[in-house]
Amino acid sequence: MNQRRARQRLLRLWSVLGGVTLVSAAWAASLVPPPLRAAIIVRSSGYERGFAERGGDAVLAVVAPKSGPAAEDGQAVAAIFERLLAENKIAERKVRVLRITHQTVEKTVEALKEQDVEIVYFASGLEDIIKSVPAQSGSTRRILVCADGADVQAGCAIGVELASERPRLVLNLERANNAGLRFEPDFLRLARIVR
Repeated sequence: MNQRRARQRLLRLWSVLGGVTLVSAAWAASLVPPPLRAAIIVRSSGYERGFAERGGDAVLAVVAPKSGPAAEDGQAVAAIFERLLAENKIAERKVRVLRITHQTVEKTVEALKEQDVEIVYFASGLEDIIKSVPAQSGSTRRILVCADGADVQAGCAIGVELASERPRLVLNLERANNAGLRFEPDFLRLARIVR
């Protein structure tokens, strides 16, 4: 019964999000606007069974460079995550948002480890470092998220893309399986799967 309610909530979210018309020409053609992207990521993360089964508070990190368009994207998405997660939980877990300014892979990986981060959002432009970030640290499995669904093949488990001007979840099933992530089967049917 809980799975059925969860599926219905997800389908309602998707229908609302899918009906949003994208009118801003300022965003790159391949990127879903930050508010929509953040909402999809928050909802999607809750359908990973391991994340949902763990107790206690969780940490979501936004990794962005120091300057440039990717930094602006990271700041915008982090601010939206902070607003969303101040009032909402992911899978009944309170989530704290952490901002990490990427300088080197070593420093980024260390910051993720120190804070026991479970969800990592990479701002657009950081796809070259994704494969260097472990999807697991000790017993903590991480959901690695790309800003752009086209970058999911770079090593993220999840991304969001535009398909006919509608947002669509992209899931790298091989990366997710290798990281020990287990998404609900009904949820998988809503995503474009890449391997």
